[in-house]
Amino acid sequence: MWQDSIEQYAVEYGISLVRAKYFQCTGEHLVAHSEGGPASRRNIVAACLFCNQGRHKRKNPPSPKKYALLVQKRLEKGAWNSHLL
Repeated sequence: MWQDSIEQYAVEYGISLVRAKYFQCTGEHLVAHSEGGPASRRNIVAACLFCNQGRHKRKNPPSPKKYALLVQKRLEKGAWNSHLL
């Protein structure tokens, strides 16, 4: 993920600026703000823009614990967000 320089991130990973945008570092509410989730340190984590926007838009968004397991499983396979690269 990047915070300061989309250009540097894109060059480092050999991707376009359009694709690099998906990897912008954002603060994600584990329990969505719209569902009463607080703006607290315990409820906000770093997440790429792609994940932050996508998790809560699902028909049945997974719980924070289930989503963490999904991320872990895909990372172990080396497949997390590889389709964006």
